[in-house]
Amino acid sequence: MTIESMADGMTLESLLKDIPSLIKSLRENRETYLTDAVLLGEIPAPTFGEEERVRLALDRFRENGLDDPEIDEFGNASGILPGKVGSSTILVMAHADSVFGPEVRHVLNVGSDSISGPGIADNAIGMAAIVGLPKLLDKLGIQLKDDLLLLINTKSLGVANLEGSRGFLETKQRPIRAGICVEGAEQGRLSYSGLGALRGQINLSLPSNYDWNRFGAAGAISHLTRLVNQIMEIPVPKEPKTKMVFGEIHSGSSFNTSPKSGMLRFEISSEGDEVVEEMEAQVNELCEQYSLETGLEVKMEVVAKRQNCGIPFTHPLVKTTRSIMSEAGITPAVDPTTGDLNSIILAGHPGVTLGLTQAENLREANESIKLEPLYSGIAQMITLLRAIDQGLCES
Repeated sequence: MTIESMADGMTLESLLKDIPSLIKSLRENRETYLTDAVLLGEIPAPTFGEEERVRLALDRFRENGLDDPEIDEFGNASGILPGKVGSSTILVMAHADSVFGPEVRHVLNVGSDSISGPGIADNAIGMAAIVGLPKLLDKLGIQLKDDLLLLINTKSLGVANLEGSRGFLETKQRPIRAGICVEGAEQGRLSYSGLGALRGQINLSLPSNYDWNRFGAAGAISHLTRLVNQIMEIPVPKEPKTKMVFGEIHSGSSFNTSPKSGMLRFEISSEGDEVVEEMEAQVNELCEQYSLETGLEVKMEVVAKRQNCGIPFTHPLVKTTRSIMSEAGITPAVDPTTGDLNSIILAGHPGVTLGLTQAENLREANESIKLEPLYSGIAQMITLLRAIDQGLCES
């Protein structure tokens, strides 16, 4: 069923009434984006190694007739779908990188109501929704007044510190009205603020003249374990909301060899920037103390750091998004993010992050998404684009 473009000045109520027929049309045209999801998802794209996946996205932008399709100096792929007026721009973006490298077999299995395989939820389906957006809008008979700036950004995860999205927004000079970050999962996700966060790496090594006979002498694994226990004793406040996550620990190479070095990665996130600063200082002091007490070299490296940012809960963009989600049968779950939304807001633009569908085994090799919720998930994205285009999300 085709949804005809409506006259300028449409109300939010009229947009909400379109959602059931929009969901039906998205179900009927699902090959438009599911094919791209499989093609994109079967290309390994670890952080800093997204080139092949980005080239495929660029090819799709060209095939769909976007203006100015390009890969920029940061490795991002972008293109512009011109609007009827084009006096301002709506940014829609999804990150290209995945937690899985080429050592993992990238094969996606399509079932009657699901797709499974590494990275399908995070974030092949999010990319596919953007890559297929020009064709979808054309089939639905929707033409916006604003230009759509479509972005597949790189270097989003892990140690990359949002380099792709930050670099793009610092150098792309366009009047952006608002931005939407698209994630495959989890449906209902509504992020309108970015958490203050610090990603750190502790490197521990035994010196060449290490005294194996001194009290407490041990290999790197034992020392890392003790250090983790000490770090866990740092008080984590409940208010402002704060958490510390140990994400990776690596040391050793064999059963019968005491390792001489090791690495620990962790993240501190908090709604209070001052808490992040205080906990960073405490971890640094623990590393210095442990180094002096054991004779080891223990150093903390700050891999990424960002401040709290966001738009108010009462902002029209947030209120409109909530109304759209409710009409689409989606229950909003407010979830502050440490992802690419930070780049949008810190660049001075209002924005939200949306999740498209329900997922299982997220960031595992058998990750999977459900298809039926996906149609309402994409419907919320398209309806929000139309609402922004009509000026219904202005502060």
